[in-house]
Amino acid sequence: MNVRGLLAARRAFVLLAGLALATCSTGCMASPQGADDREEETREPPEVEVEEPLDLTVDTLDVVHGSLRVIATMTDGAADVSVRLGGDCEHREVGGGISTPSTLVWAFGEEDVADALSCGLVVRARAREDNAFVTKIATLDVTAATTAVDETTPEGAPALQGAAPAEDGIHLVFAPLSRGARLTTGDSVLDATRSDPSDDDPATGSSGEFTVPRIDFARSVLQSRSLYVDGTPFVASLSIGATALDGSTVATEGDGEGDQGEVEAPVPTDETFRQD
Repeated sequence: MNVRGLLAARRAFVLLAGLALATCSTGCMASPQGADDREEETREPPEVEVEEPLDLTVDTLDVVHGSLRVIATMTDGAADVSVRLGGDCEHREVGGGISTPSTLVWAFGEEDVADALSCGLVVRARAREDNAFVTKIATLDVTAATTAVDETTPEGAPALQGAAPAEDGIHLVFAPLSRGARLTTGDSVLDATRSDPSDDDPATGSSGEFTVPRIDFARSVLQSRSLYVDGTPFVASLSIGATALDGSTVATEGDGEGDQGEVEAPVPTDETFRQD
């Protein structure tokens, strides 16, 4: 081969090497983008979660080992349940328990009960239906209540006039009250704020107001400790939804006066929590 042939062969080799390098560079740059495109095509669309009302009825409340136990019935509920504080409070989870699609058993400690008296409770049941997650939600009011230990109180003894939630506790009004009347819990001694500060005559039967800290009220409920007003004992109690701790029902909006008889609540058994 002469010199001219060698030069031509060399130029052809360089040209082919350049084309191969250009093809590799283009492929290397295009490959990641192509992989991303293929991944986008195969990626499943995000699942949509739907929120619906939860049909939940509180059947019974009781105190077990210092905790408030709630047994409730759900219609088309779920085994995946969380209970949180409601209202304007931090929506943190409270208490703990077990659940099936039809039955909820949950227990709350004293701090959870105290917060629930201010915020109420929200039950969230999460289940998968028709290839989508559905969260069903029920809101429950938690209301403080106080009654005299003895149905027949001595003449002139204080009687409860009203109870309502307050920003810093449970607001209770009693009448008549003597001058210097106090309310005692297991943790606090509270002085009365008289409805009429200018009235110092105990014979007039003026009323007085107390604000019981929520944690004191919760402890009184869970430890069966009475509240004492001028030496007269009162029971601290509460209701969740339309069911009271003593087994009675509470009148709700649109209802009558409520049924004061005992509620026949279902008792959980091993069969209750057996998953199908």
